[in-house]
Amino acid sequence: MTTDAYLAFIGLGLIMIVADGQLLYHSGKRYLSDVDNETDSVGSMAKLVTVLFHLVMFGFLALLSVLNFDFGGGHALRAVVGNLGVLLLLLALVHAVTMAVISQMHDARAADDRYTRSEPRAASTNVQLQRGPVVAPVPGQAGRDPRMSPSIEDHSA
Repeated sequence: MTTDAYLAFIGLGLIMIVADGQLLYHSGKRYLSDVDNETDSVGSMAKLVTVLFHLVMFGFLALLSVLNFDFGGGHALRAVVGNLGVLLLLLALVHAVTMAVISQMHDARAADDRYTRSEPRAASTNVQLQRGPVVAPVPGQAGRDPRMSPSIEDHSA
């Protein structure tokens, strides 16, 4: 690859990676804010995932730029297009992994949210059910008898 083709590949690769990273950041931030009202934590989590995406993709771009794929012999345009094709395939793969990570974070936040919302309700229900002693009172002691289901032997067929 000539120097001009090499610089064109690096420049176009940087533009594609930065554009896709910004798309992931803004979409991921919006997607995570659906389940979490704390905008600071949502923004920082989206930033961390996006920074990791950028680092991985810049590493792939650097590796692809030094590998000599012979796309089309001596034609500089074919070499740039071939290298960009390989970069696009890697970009799609890393984009899919990043989306899976953001989706996992979203699902974990949604589960935590559902758990914390249902926890106080369950505690108040248990308190309402347990009025009085849980075990049968000693003869002569005040208290309620425990509720028990009928025995299987007492069931008439």
